[in-house]
Amino acid sequence: MSMATTKKMLVAAGMVLLAGMRVGYAQEAPPPEPAQDPNGYFAQHFAFDALNPDVKSAIAKANLAPVPFNRIVLHTREVVTTSGQAQPSTFTASIVLENAGHGLVRRAEAVQDNGNLMGTRLDLTYRGYFSFLTQSMAARSNTSPPMQESRKILRFDTGSSGHFAMVYLYGATGQATFADPGQYLCDSGKQYSASQLNPGIEGAALEVTCRTIDSNGIDVDKVTLAYLEKYDVAIALRVHNDEHTMDSAILDFNAQ
Repeated sequence: MSMATTKKMLVAAGMVLLAGMRVGYAQEAPPPEPAQDPNGYFAQHFAFDALNPDVKSAIAKANLAPVPFNRIVLHTREVVTTSGQAQPSTFTASIVLENAGHGLVRRAEAVQDNGNLMGTRLDLTYRGYFSFLTQSMAARSNTSPPMQESRKILRFDTGSSGHFAMVYLYGATGQATFADPGQYLCDSGKQYSASQLNPGIEGAALEVTCRTIDSNGIDVDKVTLAYLEKYDVAIALRVHNDEHTMDSAILDFNAQ
């Protein structure tokens, strides 16, 4: 797996699920749908205590407040445009966000094509911006790929009002840590009513643009998110790289 591909797998966006769930790796499989966790896999393996000790220490030192919700369920329509293809592909996604404490949010996404489940992606994120842990699984596979994990945080600037910067060392479960650190940098933009995204979303939204940068200083992915101020969480609306562009529309939104 190339470094660029691995970095793309760490971006919190549905396009990464569509691109990355074809890899097979023998280990315990996650639940087939985000709303179901019969064996407690999601809650156990995507939690603060499941993080690398160095990452746990950095998060604890940051003393981050938990998000103000217990659970959010939303559905989205994903339109993926691929270089060299005349017509875009359209998918739907069912997404569950859960409060994991310490400013962390568990995220489960099930992607469907014409009602058929294509795959599931599980993440442990910082407020939806960045995934510390990521795992994806194709619907017809009996095995799941290795978990992508952050192993050491070199820079962690949480900022305020949607600003964020993360420089980190990372790798896949059972594999060596990549020598070059990953970089994920975000800048805030305009503020607007979150109801423009969906009438069920309350409060204001802040436009946030994030970039995944490789060791040569080149942007690998550019992500546009909506930081929802009432819920203290970011939702990806657009992901762009040289091969794909994914645009996401929120069909419904239910906070609990």
